[in-house]
Amino acid sequence: MKVSRKMDTRELPTLLAVDDEPANLLLLQRLLQRQFRVICSPNGATALQLLEQNPIDVVLLDIMMPHMNGYQVLQTIRSGDGATNDIPIILISAMSDAKDVAQGLEIGANDYITKPIDPEVTIARIQTQIALKQLQDERKKVIRELKAAQTLKDNLLRIASHDLKGPLMNIQLVSSLFRRVEDKIPSGKDWIDALEASVSTMQTVIEDFLDTAAVNSSLVDIKLEPVSVQTVMDNLVRLYHAHAEKKGIVIEAHECSGFVLADPSRFQQALGNLVSNAVKYSPLNTTIRIWMFQEGDCVHICVGDEGPGIPVEERSRLFTQFGKLSTRPTDGEHSTGLGLWIVKHMINLQGGEVGVECPPEGGSVFWIQMQSA
Repeated sequence: MKVSRKMDTRELPTLLAVDDEPANLLLLQRLLQRQFRVICSPNGATALQLLEQNPIDVVLLDIMMPHMNGYQVLQTIRSGDGATNDIPIILISAMSDAKDVAQGLEIGANDYITKPIDPEVTIARIQTQIALKQLQDERKKVIRELKAAQTLKDNLLRIASHDLKGPLMNIQLVSSLFRRVEDKIPSGKDWIDALEASVSTMQTVIEDFLDTAAVNSSLVDIKLEPVSVQTVMDNLVRLYHAHAEKKGIVIEAHECSGFVLADPSRFQQALGNLVSNAVKYSPLNTTIRIWMFQEGDCVHICVGDEGPGIPVEERSRLFTQFGKLSTRPTDGEHSTGLGLWIVKHMINLQGGEVGVECPPEGGSVFWIQMQSA
């Protein structure tokens, strides 16, 4: 024996019908009650109260009503900042003038139907608006979930990186202490060199991935001010002198008088990456040259090396994320493939540009162009 089950109206989409004519509301309820859970309102004020009290999926709103017409109700709904602001609204009126249609759509109506109502057309348009709203809600949900996942990933990355920095500093301290007595330890120099190389590799990875997380999540705080190019260059020469000297490389910094409009720490970080790369990829016993020149309102800072240059077919990979090339560091240094990509983004955020020239005689000249201050 087949048992029929009455449809639970709570499973149906909820429709709010707003009209000052009781006969029209009764007609709408009879036409739509099989496909929708219909709630009726005789005026605009009551409709606004019902919207606040009930989860409504779509609104059928008559335009010509006393005290508060359909346009005013529509404006009130669309001016809110709550969940009701996105509810699909279909205007209903005996008027079919194009100006009335345009006015309703400009205020924020999703669709417009005229009296006398065609049941099939009305149901089809309602279902279309509900389907569009469901797609919009799903899209918003996905966006929220992606943002939450990105935030979680960034937070985990920062926590992990922060927790690694402390132990690395301790290892560096112990290494410096052992360096004083390396001649008293069998193969002490080799072991300490290997330890310091490992620490340097881990620091590079941590710093590059922290910068990458900051760029991807738009958390880079840029504050532009006049920055002395000479001061930055002096700091970088001191910073990379020991690494360069170990490889027999001379860093030849020409006079770089002048100021650029930049964020001091981010500008030094970006230019430092270029100097670090030059030291990392330069052959032993060569020279790295750093100089600047000015063209109009722009300052160009250049870092040139005497390395093998960049193969033509690989140049498009420069400044891309994880864009590793066939050329490798000359003394076993580590590369994440993120350095130049970070440089490009850091400089672009400061209103500058970055690029490279590959002279036919060999070597590479990486340059940064900044606004003169």
